[in-house]
Amino acid sequence: MKKARRSQLSMIYTRSSSAEGMGFSPWYRGDLEARNVEIVGAKPRGMLAKIADLFCRRWLVVVGVAATTVTGVYWWTVEQLPEYRGTFQLLISSSDELGGLDEASQLTMLQSPQVMADILENIQSRYPQVDYRFLFNDKSPGRLELRMLEGTKILEVSYQDSEPQKIQFILEAIASGYLEYHQGLQRPSETSQKLEMINQKINPLLTQVNNLKREIVNLQQEHLMITPEVTSHQISDRLGMIETERLQTQTQLQEEKSRYLTLQQQLGLDPQQAMMASALTNSPRYQTLLQKLLAVETEVAVESARFKETSPQIQSLLDQRNHLLPLLQEEAVRVLGQDLTTVDPSILSHQDSLRMGLIQQMMVAAHQIEMLQVRDRVLQTAATSLQEYSQSLPEVIRRYRDLNQQLETATTRLNDLSDRQAELELTIEPPVRSWQLIAPPMIPRQRSGQLETVSPNIPLNLALGGLAGLGLGMIIAQLVDRLNNVFHNSEEIAENTPIPLLGVIPASDDALMLPANSRLTGETDVLPNLSMVPCGIFHEAFRSLTANLRHLATESPINSCVISSARPADGKSTVALNLAIGAAAMGQRVLLVDADLRNPRIHSMLGVSNLQGLSDAIAGNLEIETLIRRSPSDENLFILTSGPLPVDPTRMLASARMQEVMAQLRQQFDLIVYDTAPLLGLADANLLASHTNGLMMVVGLGKTDRSAFNLALRELEMAGVPVLGMVANGDRQETNYYYSQR
Repeated sequence: MKKARRSQLSMIYTRSSSAEGMGFSPWYRGDLEARNVEIVGAKPRGMLAKIADLFCRRWLVVVGVAATTVTGVYWWTVEQLPEYRGTFQLLISSSDELGGLDEASQLTMLQSPQVMADILENIQSRYPQVDYRFLFNDKSPGRLELRMLEGTKILEVSYQDSEPQKIQFILEAIASGYLEYHQGLQRPSETSQKLEMINQKINPLLTQVNNLKREIVNLQQEHLMITPEVTSHQISDRLGMIETERLQTQTQLQEEKSRYLTLQQQLGLDPQQAMMASALTNSPRYQTLLQKLLAVETEVAVESARFKETSPQIQSLLDQRNHLLPLLQEEAVRVLGQDLTTVDPSILSHQDSLRMGLIQQMMVAAHQIEMLQVRDRVLQTAATSLQEYSQSLPEVIRRYRDLNQQLETATTRLNDLSDRQAELELTIEPPVRSWQLIAPPMIPRQRSGQLETVSPNIPLNLALGGLAGLGLGMIIAQLVDRLNNVFHNSEEIAENTPIPLLGVIPASDDALMLPANSRLTGETDVLPNLSMVPCGIFHEAFRSLTANLRHLATESPINSCVISSARPADGKSTVALNLAIGAAAMGQRVLLVDADLRNPRIHSMLGVSNLQGLSDAIAGNLEIETLIRRSPSDENLFILTSGPLPVDPTRMLASARMQEVMAQLRQQFDLIVYDTAPLLGLADANLLASHTNGLMMVVGLGKTDRSAFNLALRELEMAGVPVLGMVANGDRQETNYYYSQR
């Protein structure tokens, strides 16, 4: 379980070097422990705690300076010319002259002017300003670095510059120069030279063999042959098959032509007329009109035997016939697609089923004749092509045999050289492994494809700028804090003053929400409900303050005190009112006296009238008992307002009558709290405090100026006024110590 932090509201802070020589109350020294007052020395606060407090107070200044610094660093970084770094890696053999040296010697050798001379000559052909000192000078803007990767024989070369093309060119020149330099170190043996000569001969032969094979394959694909013999047999067989098929086709063609002539003689129609007749027969509308016309003609023939030609019956039938004839002709034109004057009239007549069958047979025969004629022509063309191909085949066969002979000769020679090569390879010494470029020269790229810059480093610069901005912001915040010379927290008061801190009043809305404001809208003679809110942090602070006052002197309890501050607006009236409420809640008979005869605040805070009060009692106009008001919510709490403001408040407070009133009140109450005017420039608080147990000074955190506070302390010391202690008002760090850890 987490240990609860001890609230400072129950502590009295004193400096280790107490108020010796300051002339304050005698119980501020050694007898506080004997009076059960807990004294805790103000421990110096850690640096981190002070920095945290400073940041919390001046975070806006710190953040503003840091943001300004980061912005400036960002724009400065953006304006810088970007630089890139390219690298390549070489695998160095350990079996050659250079590979046997140690790492430092290898790097020195590779950077020597002798090795770099040819490389620089190549580089200077494009970049004349690049020389040896430019590459290996630490102060140069573009720097060449060579290093061996730890535990390996890999040489990594890197170069940094602002021009990517320049980086690439220089690294490629260096890589090529190092490889050429290593090749110059190798001395081939006699066997190696013979092997190299054989390799030089083998490569052309291998190319010749491959070309011959490719040419033979192309020849076979072009002429669709496997071998000359097989191709000859295939051509002969194909010609025989074509001749046989052609004879069969010509026989079928003669038969179809004889059949076609027979059908044409039976029908008396040519193929075109037969197609027209078939089309009209297959037209439903034409056949319907033709049937109607035949029916009308039949009726006309029958009725002509009964009636005369001029009779109405005959005339009606003739009209029907005349009506049908144009429709029939129109339909015939639509079906045939041509003028009827060019058509044989016999075609327009009705065709019976027998003639239709003959017409269909005639059309099939005509179609079959056309098919057989096309087939005969195709077979004739194929035979002609095969005959032409067979005539050119001897030349193809001769070319094929020549290529095979050349291939056989080249293959034999290649095999002989390969055997010789194998024999030499068995006798040759192990070759010195050449250097290998395992990572070509390149500049790293980001995922987006853009080149990766090494300078300026925006994230690093922003981070450094942010840290510098925070540091500068804290320095400026410290300066601002010193210009605003006030107490910021209770620890500063305890560390910088010799007076005990009796209580710390947290900043709370309860200090503004007074009991009177909740029920009174105007001034009245009746006090409002002044009972404390149970377990309220703000009110518990005043109960703790009351307990500390009671523990200051157990043998002669404190029964009167003055509440004041160095300057106005430090919260002295609020402290006085709530102290009286807290003491009354703890069982003491308490009187709160508004002794500020210059700017009284108690009556306005309570919402009561101020027509009569302390000034009337001092003037002797009224008895003091008639001016004191009792709280209806707490029988132990009494209030005495200031009354009408006098012309000379200091004279009235210094009068003998005031001392008599104070003596009279001490006889009637356990604790009397006097709310007086501020200390600086006024003697009111000093006059009253000398006739009480002492003065409590209210320090407004974030309000009370240190110089004003120290001046007020010196005035109290000179006046010999006993100071009970201090009350820190409005501490925003003491709000949730205990309640947040329940």
